[in-house]
This record gives sequence, C-alpha cells and structure tokens, in this order.
Amino acid sequence: MVGLAGLLAGFAFVQPPESPPATEPVAAVEESPVRDTEAEALLAARALNRPVEVLAERSEYRDVYAQPDGTLIANEHNQAVRVLQNDAWVPSDATLVAHPDGTYRPTAALLDMRLSAGGTTPLMVAERDSRVMTLTWPNPLPIPTVNGDQLVYPEVFRDVDLVAIATVEGFSHVLVLKTPEAANLPELQNLRLGVTGQGLTIEETEDGGIVALDPATGNPVMEADAPTMWDSGSQEGGEAIGLRERERTSTTVAEDPNGASARGPGETSRVAPVGLAYSEGTLRLTPDAVMLADPDTTYPVYVDPVWQGSTNSAWAMVDSGYPSEEYWKFDGKRHERIGLCPNSCNNSKVKRLFYRLATPYAGKTILEATFRVTLQHVYNTTARAAALYLMPGPIATSTNWSNQPGGSSWSSATHLDTNSPTRVQSNCTATNQNTEWNAKAAVQQAVAKGWSSITLGLKSVNEGDSTHTKRFCDNAVLSVRYNRAPLIPNQSELLLSPGGICAYGAVAPLTSEVPRLDATLRDPDHSSSHTEQVQAEFRVTYTLKGSSTPTVLQVKTGFKASGSRFSYAVPKTIPQNVTISWDVRGGDGVSWGPWSSDGSRNVCQFVYDATSPKVPDVDSPEYLPDDSTDTTPECIDSADWLGSLGVQGSFTFTPADTDVVEYEYIFNDEPSVRVKPTASGAPVTIRWTPKKEGPNNLFVKAIDAAKRASAPATCTFRVGKRPPVAQWPMADAAGEPRANDIRGSHDATVGSGVSFASTNNFGEWDRAAIFDGTSNAYMVTDTSVLTNTSQSFAVTGWFRVDDVNRRQVAVSQDGTGESGFSLGVDQGKWFFRMPTSDVINLGEWKVMAGGATTHWTFVTAIFDGPNRKISLQVGNNPVVEGERRSLTRARGALQLGRQTYAGGGYSDFWKGGMADVSVFDRPIVAEDSTGLQKQLLVRKAYWQLNDQTAGQSPGVGNSPPLALSQQSLLVKTPTPIGRMVGTGHLELKGRSDHYAQSTNGLVDPTGSFTLTARVRLTSSSQNHAMTAFSIKGPNNSAVIVRANSQGKWELAATTDDTAGAVFLAQATDQTPRTVGAGDHLALVYDGYSRQLTLWVEGVSTELEPLTVPFKPTSMSNIQLGRSFLGTTAGEHLSGNIDEVRVYNGVADKIKIDKLRLIGEAPTI
Repeated sequence: MVGLAGLLAGFAFVQPPESPPATEPVAAVEESPVRDTEAEALLAARALNRPVEVLAERSEYRDVYAQPDGTLIANEHNQAVRVLQNDAWVPSDATLVAHPDGTYRPTAALLDMRLSAGGTTPLMVAERDSRVMTLTWPNPLPIPTVNGDQLVYPEVFRDVDLVAIATVEGFSHVLVLKTPEAANLPELQNLRLGVTGQGLTIEETEDGGIVALDPATGNPVMEADAPTMWDSGSQEGGEAIGLRERERTSTTVAEDPNGASARGPGETSRVAPVGLAYSEGTLRLTPDAVMLADPDTTYPVYVDPVWQGSTNSAWAMVDSGYPSEEYWKFDGKRHERIGLCPNSCNNSKVKRLFYRLATPYAGKTILEATFRVTLQHVYNTTARAAALYLMPGPIATSTNWSNQPGGSSWSSATHLDTNSPTRVQSNCTATNQNTEWNAKAAVQQAVAKGWSSITLGLKSVNEGDSTHTKRFCDNAVLSVRYNRAPLIPNQSELLLSPGGICAYGAVAPLTSEVPRLDATLRDPDHSSSHTEQVQAEFRVTYTLKGSSTPTVLQVKTGFKASGSRFSYAVPKTIPQNVTISWDVRGGDGVSWGPWSSDGSRNVCQFVYDATSPKVPDVDSPEYLPDDSTDTTPECIDSADWLGSLGVQGSFTFTPADTDVVEYEYIFNDEPSVRVKPTASGAPVTIRWTPKKEGPNNLFVKAIDAAKRASAPATCTFRVGKRPPVAQWPMADAAGEPRANDIRGSHDATVGSGVSFASTNNFGEWDRAAIFDGTSNAYMVTDTSVLTNTSQSFAVTGWFRVDDVNRRQVAVSQDGTGESGFSLGVDQGKWFFRMPTSDVINLGEWKVMAGGATTHWTFVTAIFDGPNRKISLQVGNNPVVEGERRSLTRARGALQLGRQTYAGGGYSDFWKGGMADVSVFDRPIVAEDSTGLQKQLLVRKAYWQLNDQTAGQSPGVGNSPPLALSQQSLLVKTPTPIGRMVGTGHLELKGRSDHYAQSTNGLVDPTGSFTLTARVRLTSSSQNHAMTAFSIKGPNNSAVIVRANSQGKWELAATTDDTAGAVFLAQATDQTPRTVGAGDHLALVYDGYSRQLTLWVEGVSTELEPLTVPFKPTSMSNIQLGRSFLGTTAGEHLSGNIDEVRVYNGVADKIKIDKLRLIGEAPTI
C-alpha cells in the first residue's frame, strides 16, 4: 500500500483510528447547564449546586465548568471533540458524505477537504486560508465504496487497492498490495503522485520527509515525516494474550487487537523505510525492494508516507526496536502500546507514549490536575504499574527513541504518579477515559514557568517483562481544577495603628503604643454579581535579644467580603526595643494567596518603645463620629459609609503631650502637610474634601519642640458617594412621552423634537436620545432639580454635537430672569456659564474649553461652592477653571436641550444626542467622572467582514466602511468548514499589499477605548512576528497587538509618538491558534489610569501604566494586519481577521466575555 496524509499546521492531519471514532461527548456536555460568561456560570453553579459550563470558554479542544464551591474545572482535550459550523458547536464527525459537486467530505471537520468520487478529479483537495494542497493520482480513479470515514478505490493497479481515510483534523491515503505479484508491478517500483500547492512552498526535509511552508513566515502549513511501509505480520505471538472489555464477563480469549491494517502497522509487522523525492510538483515514492522480495513478507503490504501537522495538543510513540523511526500521533492508530512487546514482534521492542496538552493557567492556583486516558488492552488481569512523567522538553514530528525528551533513560524527566489499571474499554472515544494519574505538579510547574503546554510521558514501570504491556488510546484529557486565590496584599493597604503605612528597616516606625495591624484583602473572583468571601492570616515575627530562635505568632481571622479590612491586635506582651516584623496573606477557603512579603517585597516592621513621643488623638464629626468621646491615639472606625465624595469634613488633632508645636498629616497618598497650633500643646482643626470612595486613610504625627516626631496616628474611615439627585440614562422606549429619572423624582417631559433610539452607535448596554434642533427639541422637569444653585453642584453626561459651530445648550436650569446655569457649545467650544445676578443681561461668570466634536464626548461641569470656583472638562482634556464671585439662586425647572433667553422664552435648541445625563448637589471628583464614563460603552464601528463593495467592507449600522487594500481578500467560504464567524472573513497573506484600515479616525487617544477582533494565524509566528491590529500615528504605531517571534500573543505600545520612541512590550503565555474561529483579542485603554490591557480569550495582561497618554493623531487610524515603525509598515499578518469592533469606553471582563461568544451580534 502507498499512502499520503495531508495536514495543515494547526490541524492534526492524522491517520484515523482503527474504526471510526464514536461521536458521543458533546451531546453529554450539552446536557449540563450552560451560562455565557464565567461570572454567570459561577453564580448559577452556586444556585443550582451543580457544575455549569462556561460557554465563552468552549473551543474545539477545551471546555470549562464552574463548580458550586467557586472553583472551575477545565478539560484540555488531546483531540478536537467539537467543531464550528454556521456559528454553532457540533460534535466532530469524520464520516464521509457525498456532495453535489461529485466529491466526498467529512461531516464535521476542521479542514475543508474534498475526496474524489472517481474519475479524473483530484484524489484530494485540502484548502485552508486559500492555501490549497492538491493530490492527484496518475490514472483515472475507479468509483469508491464508502465505509464511514474511508473510501476504498478497488484495483487501481492489478491486486492493488487505494484506501483514502478522512479524520476530523486531516486526511490519509494508503495503497494496499494484496499479493506478491502486485509488488512486482513496474508502476509501484517508482510511484509518481502529483502534489501541488497554491500559496504554499513545498520542499523536501533533511530527514527524508516533505513540508509545505507558508511563504510569508517560512513555517509549516503541512509537513510529512519520512514515509514507511509494513507487512501484515504474524498472526501468532505479539499480544495475542491480552484482555479487553468483554473479557470481564467472559473467559473467551480476545482476538489480536494489534493486527496490521491501512491505519497502521501491527505489533508483529515488519517495518521498512520508503524512499521519497520531490521535484516540480511530482512526489516519487520508492518502496523497499528488499522487503518486497523477502519470502517471509506477509501480504497485504502497506506503503505509507504520512503528512502531519502540529497543534498545541499532540501525541507520539517511540519504539526502541526502531530507534530512528517516528510515530507521530501513533501514525494514525487509535491506540498504542507501552512496555516490552511479548513474543514475536519482529524488531519492535519497548514502546513509550507521549502526550502534549495545553496549560493556559497563568495567574491561577492549581488545586487538582488529573491526566486521563483510555486503557484499551492489558496482558491479563494482574495489576501491573504504569508511570506518568513530566518530560523536560516538547515532542515534535521528529521525535523518536533516539531523541526522545529526557533521553532513553528519562533521567531528566520528573516522575508524577504511578497507577496499575486493569479495567479496559474496547474502543477509544472522547469520553470513555478509564484510567487516571495525578498531574498536579506538572501543571503547577507550567504555571510557575509560563509554559503554554506540557508534555507527559507514559511508560511501564517494568520494561523488561512483557506481561507489563498495556495499550492506551490517543484520547488523553488533562482535567484541571483551579481557583484564583486572593491577590497579594497591596503594601499601601497594610497599616499600623498607630504607626502608619507598612515600612521596613531604617524607616520602620517607633511607636509608644502596641499597635493594631490592618490589611485590606481582595480576591479576583469577586465581582458585582458575586461576593467572594476571604479571610486573613497575620504573621508576627521577632527575635529576643540574646536569642537566635525567632518567635512566630500566626493567627487566622474570620471571613469577610473581598475588599474588606482585616485587623489583628498585637499582644501587649511583645518586647520593647526589638524589631517586630509582620506580614499577611488572604485565603478564600480553597487556597491561600501569597504572603505580602513574597517575591522582592519586604516584611513590614515596627519597634515598640513606651517612652517615645506620644501619638495625638484625631477626631472628625463627619468622618469619625464613633471616636468623638475617645481620647486615645487609636482611632475608632465606623462601620458606616459616611459623608460623600466632594463633601468637606473637619478633622481636629489633639496632642497627648504639652510640648507639641507642630503636626504633620497625610490623607491617603496626597502630599504631606504641616500645620502649627496657636500655642504649644494646643489642638488644630483642618478641613479636607474626600476624593475617593471607600476606605480613606489619615496619618497624623505630633512634633515636639525638640523636633522629635511621634509615630503617626492611623485613622481609616469609609467615604460614601452621594448619588446624583437626578439621572436620565435616555434608554427609554421609542415614543415614550417622559424620560425616566432612575433616581425617581424628576422624570422629564419630552418634546416632539426628541426621539429615543440606539441609532446603531450604542451597544446593548446603552441607548441615547436624539434632539433634532427644532424648538421642540427639549426635555423639561416638573420641578427644580437643584434647589439652590448658589451651593455646590455638578452636571455630567455623554453628548454628541451635530454642528459644533452652532450655539446650543445641553443642560440648564430656569431662573427668574435667565437660566441659573447653562452648559453648551458655541463656535467649536464647550462653555459653562452662570449669571452674575438673577436679572437680565448684567454679566456672567463663564469658562470655555475646546474639544467640541461630532463624536460622543463625556463632559463634566462643576461649581465648587466653598471655594467659589467653576470648572469644565471635555473628555480627558485638561480641566479649565474660573471664578464665580457672586452667587444667584435659580429655582426653576431643569431643561435638557435649551435655555431661557433674556426677555422670556427659550433658545439655543440642541441638535445631536445625549445619554446618561446626571445632576449632583455636590462637587464631583475624578473617581465620580471615571465611573460615569465607564457606564457608557459607545460603539464606534463594527465590521462583520462578510461583504465588500468597491474596495470597502461596510460597517454595521452607522459604522464607517473599512478600506481594503487592493490585494487583500474578503473570503466568503461556500461551506461551514474554514469559516470564522458569519459567512466571511478578511484573509491576509503576510505581504505588504495585504492589509485593511479604517477610513476615518475612530479611536480618541485622549479618552478610553476598546478594540476587539477575532484573529486566526495560518501558521506559527515562531521567528516571524505578525501584527493582528495596531493604531497608527504620524511616526509610529501607538499600540500594537501582535503574535511575537516567540510564538506568543503580545501587547506593545509607545509612550509618545515621536520618531524613535521607546516601545513597551509585554508578552502573554498564550500561543496563537490556527484553527476554528481563532483567538478573541480585546485591547482596552483606560484614559484616566493610562492603563493598557490586552485580553486573549478572556484572560488579561496589563501593561505598565504609560507615563503620558499617547497622542498619535487627533483621531487615530486603525490598521488591520500591519504596524508601523516610523513611516514604514511591517509585521504583515499571514492569517485571518473577523468580527472587528471599536468602542469608546472601557469594557470589563463581563462585556468582553459577551463579545467572545461565537456568532455575530449586531445589537452589542
């Protein structure tokens, strides 16, 4: 038999199993509850008390289940158990089905493959990303018979059959020489097959194989080891003594499970190499003449060069009897042996198995990991041991006994577990794994070292005794139970009371009181929909003078919600004038997080000395009400949330000593301030305005006349956030006569010039109101929203201006003579004004700011009453401030879309859009503004990449079109196989003329944005970096998301756009996929924190905060498939892009997981 199996890189074009694989697993999976996102699945698992699948994590090779205890279990399959068809997951199925075009195709496979139905059509055509491999037979083919996953073409030569076999991941074909006479046919002495590649470079390899390369990267798209041939072997000996499943209920001896077939050699088969030569589209195969002429050769004889490809998951066998032979993916057999071959195995001796499996667990705590595989055959029912090892290196298509990872002795491999299974299954399916080994240590090591995959080895413990032989299937699964442990505590949130923030060494505080230790702990599994409970473990260490043995005190607290503060009162018995060290860690009941001193961090330290300067007492009626009657230095915190952002409070410092002449205080991480009392030993009162919600810290030192400072008094108080007095999301249904105030008191009557709609600019999370600029374009409340505009207030909202040069007002409140304030646009600038008095035309206080655009913009206007200041901020541009030296009170209705004009009536009607408008009766701070901006995720563009017209692919709704380069291809695949999402995708071939770009600026570099896409590589990026997408500036790409030259996804960014600017880069541990819908990539930029985050398949990596916002252009251009260094484009993508989306605003994990779901979603 002569054969050829084609395999595209990223697909496992393996020879198929001994029998067509059962397709049972996915149906079983679908019986379980399913939720879209991890957060939703965790919530449902707890509620239902059963596992719930995370749909966003489902792929061809993976499924993840949330558990009732808050952990997750991922199954990393060695083979594809499902495939995508028409944006839905279906069970994988290699069964061949006739198609109207006269070809046969697999039912549900990863590769678009067509097999001949006879005649002069090519034997096989395999297409991926418009790279086509064609295999032609030298003569017309007879009509084949169909048997599941294989076609048998009878008598292609006299006494010679051709067998073509499909798999989920590829194709193989084999010639069966049925008689010795067939071996002497001249056609078989030097068989010539046509092998051509369109968009591929086909070459011979140094080890006697053949490879089809991606011309853009030089990496394999298809590859084949040196071909082999085998005979049918002896019908006796081998593993004729052995048990399979049915023998558990019967004493009948099983038939030999290892006989040769078109799918691979048997244990007793004789194996020999086949000569291979390739030139100008012709592949020449020369069978071993010695084997064919040997009278001991048993017919049928099979001759088979096998094409194979690489995936992140793979498997292989090595045989000491054939030390230079490769058996990649078991050479197509569904199961293989470990141990010494019994009796008559010809040259075959000891066999070992390897399995390579994905380990995408960066940042996870591994609780359990189990390697599972099906035991298909044992020698007998006596338990004999097989051992699992973590190999020191990966396997590849070139792996054989001589070069196996760990060497022939496996001396550098790590033993993981030993098991002695005896129960067997007669076949290999995706769900009948019946043996398991503990692989926890291997996965933990992968996490620690950032490995994206591991290679596990399986061998008999006794390789010198043939009774220890066993056969295992190719259906390995790595099941991993993991959890995200509490985060390492932030040292800025480790406090001594008294004593201040965690300090070490020479700056450790000297305190006159035994302190209380405080720590705030957080768990990454905590979310708005789920409260994660955590506990603290404190550790206090000191060494008494004259002793070398440290004293260690450890104590665990009770559980509280993630984000809570935990405390430990250090015993009063601790020694004085000895350095006391302490640290803390968090636990969630499943696993403990790292100690606060882990890695390069220091422990916290202090020294207790009762004679040191005394700590002052601190009181505040607004923010420390429970401490008002206490005169000790320890602050008594309130459990309540007090005051509000933007609302001032007073703080009084009272000394414990009479010689205090100065105080030094610090709020949070603000600069320190010194203040002197009116007399020595007198108290001081200061006023301060909170700028952040939640726990706030105050540290106060008392300084005496000798300039000795006390340890700081440490006070923590929880600041609330008073909500808006009115808030209109503008998400009302079309035709609604009233705009809903979600605060409940100020619904607004809607004029006929206002309509509610999404206008396709907004996702499912937000809608907007559209004002047409006529005299009916307004909303008005029934009563005043702000009862006193002479006191502090603020107005915020998202606004879109259709004509930036036209004077128009977004928000105002009626006064007696004119509007008490108005926020609007005039001549390309935003303004915020107030009249000098409530009388017509007597002047105004006003600030103006640039940045009025036709794009959606977040605007903040503030009046700070105590300081008599007005301010205006447009987007993330600098704040513009001005004075308001006279005060007026406007008590009328609040107007949206117009203002009162002098003499009565209304003017300056709004033409454009509004959303999420809020009015506060207090000043707001940056944290308020950041939170409000994140509420609105505004879609700027969505390209499904299904169609093109005149060199452009249209956007969904109001999205602008995407410009395609002349040579880039927008592919509409006629069959579901090979599609990404929907009916089309952008296909790029790694050339300078293959790219796409936005036709106008979409990303505002001064604000926040989210850019997402699905990307699938054609071949590995190893040694050849490729850009998925980038944002272009005049001199450089400001941001780049790429597959780097180490074969990992990577985020890179510049701190500015000057020539020669420095790039910051951070690689993930995730290997780009080359199958199915590829990887979902999400680039998120938070303009306030200046933080860039790359999400790959729902897993984030954060780049260090940029020192300045990048500003490539006023509105930045998006590039697909290339990036720029200077003005030169490079790193061209060889692969496919689909489902490209651009949003203003920051998408969180829940929104990103929604976007990851397979399928087009025009409403998001």
